[in-house]
Amino acid sequence: MAARISFIHSPDRFLAETQQYGAMFMPVWAYTLAAYIDEPEKYNLQLFDTRFEAVERVPESDLFVFSGINQDYETIVETHSKLKAQFPASTFVIGGPISWSLNEAGEIAKLEMFDHVFIGDGEETFPQFLKTMNEGSAPRVISASKRFDVSQARPFYRPFLNESYSRYYGAVLEVSRGCPFLCEFCDIRVLPDNNRPHNFPVAHIIAELDHFSSLGIKQVLLSADNFIGDPRWADELLDAIVDWQNRTESSVALYTWLTINLARHPELLRKFREANFDMLFIGVESFSNNSLLETAKVQNSAINMVQAIQEIQSYGFPVVAGLIFGFDSDTPGSFDQTIEGMAQAGLISGDPSLLTALPGTPLFRRMKLSGRLRNNKNSLGGYKYCTNIRYLMTAAEITHGYRRFVERFCEGRYQYLRLESFLDNLDRGNYIPLRSSGYGSLGKYLSMVLKSPRAIRMFLQRMWQIVSRPSVAWYTLRGVLLVTSRSFRHPKLFGIFQFWLFNWTNAMLKYQGLSERDFDIESVPENFDRSLILPEHYADTANEQIPSVKIIAQQRITVGQLRRLTVPQEPGTEKMSDML
Repeated sequence: MAARISFIHSPDRFLAETQQYGAMFMPVWAYTLAAYIDEPEKYNLQLFDTRFEAVERVPESDLFVFSGINQDYETIVETHSKLKAQFPASTFVIGGPISWSLNEAGEIAKLEMFDHVFIGDGEETFPQFLKTMNEGSAPRVISASKRFDVSQARPFYRPFLNESYSRYYGAVLEVSRGCPFLCEFCDIRVLPDNNRPHNFPVAHIIAELDHFSSLGIKQVLLSADNFIGDPRWADELLDAIVDWQNRTESSVALYTWLTINLARHPELLRKFREANFDMLFIGVESFSNNSLLETAKVQNSAINMVQAIQEIQSYGFPVVAGLIFGFDSDTPGSFDQTIEGMAQAGLISGDPSLLTALPGTPLFRRMKLSGRLRNNKNSLGGYKYCTNIRYLMTAAEITHGYRRFVERFCEGRYQYLRLESFLDNLDRGNYIPLRSSGYGSLGKYLSMVLKSPRAIRMFLQRMWQIVSRPSVAWYTLRGVLLVTSRSFRHPKLFGIFQFWLFNWTNAMLKYQGLSERDFDIESVPENFDRSLILPEHYADTANEQIPSVKIIAQQRITVGQLRRLTVPQEPGTEKMSDML
């Protein structure tokens, strides 16, 4: 009898619906892992997504396979508990980012309910486990000794993909792992051998895009830790995508993640647009050079942020910006500085988060050494903002500054000025129209919304924000008229308007009624010893599996900035020059 293997995708419903506003994305991990099972015809493979299937209706299996991120922890535990109670003789395993993160934090015991825990890439360890599963010889914790060689990547497991793709918003395809940069807070760099690009073969990516297109998929997220980590590979892939789009007339809209230094590569910018890339996610993080230096984000600190965003967006890309508050170098003025920087840059996205110390990162180690880590749950619980750092700014300053930021951010006049600034920037002569309507599809999004009662309510609330508030309605109308008038010289701008309005109404929904009760954050005590900002053993306790010269380079930049902060400052004495 064939062994029964069930892949269980169990993301936190609340976070998925509130952060993605009804759009649901593929369980790429399951499509990928199933592809590496040798002789899959000898197994009965099934995929269940608890957003669509009730756990109670999942049938018995010999092996249940889970994956997820930290925010999914409570949902995964609940799903496991129900299945274990129903099928006590089954084997339960888990892997993915949640396993790696909890192991780095020394909290792997939180997954003790699972029979086996996989840490690291599973393309090789999982099929090896299947061969020994019935022998009972596999260890409880199974760690990959190295990163998987993605030059040997296999296509998605077609039965899973072909049967379930219509449930999700477009498609997601992993194209590159790793990033060469050294951001102190980022956990990409600390995975073994991950401080460099691991690029999937161009032919593999084109073949997967071709299959997506044959299914009628028109929106694809090309998942990459940094798409331009290796500019030569990026250039080769973009040429291949342009050729494929021309040859097949597919007009698939693309979206990816990369870094701000793209502004230095005009030829790549042109090719991205010709390949039908719509939006680009970029970790802007901060408009304060001091805060960027503190975290050794050299690719950002070595460039004028406003000018770099303007250069990228002049080709027609809306930059989906990652923004962070709470760096040690931040001041109460950082909130206003960000508002002003976004307006100058014409940045029509922006949804800031508060700095969090991810397990395994140099930032986590620094906070632990200085006694600034706090115990908080892995999920957000009843709070919109819950982090594990004690900040140098007081909790009151952060809460007040964030709420002031939100109030200004959601104002109709401010939103309109940002849209106008974005459109003005297109006049620089770089604009290239998309081949299609873009990555953001209103029709596809609505089809997702109708599958979730909660998402339907949120969509109706989104519309109510517009029709019930005269100021919002007025500036929405002005936005329509502005985009229409500019369309005579820059065609296909409706996607820009849609993106702008979507982000604005998202912000109004998310921040509606934001109060002090929504924040579970702490600051250092009043008598905090500022010398601990740079703890004594920060430099000599680094043990990452990356070249030592790179570790030293990051420490030199971070330490240089943090030393400026170890000197006590009187409240209100920070200089404007320190914030620019």
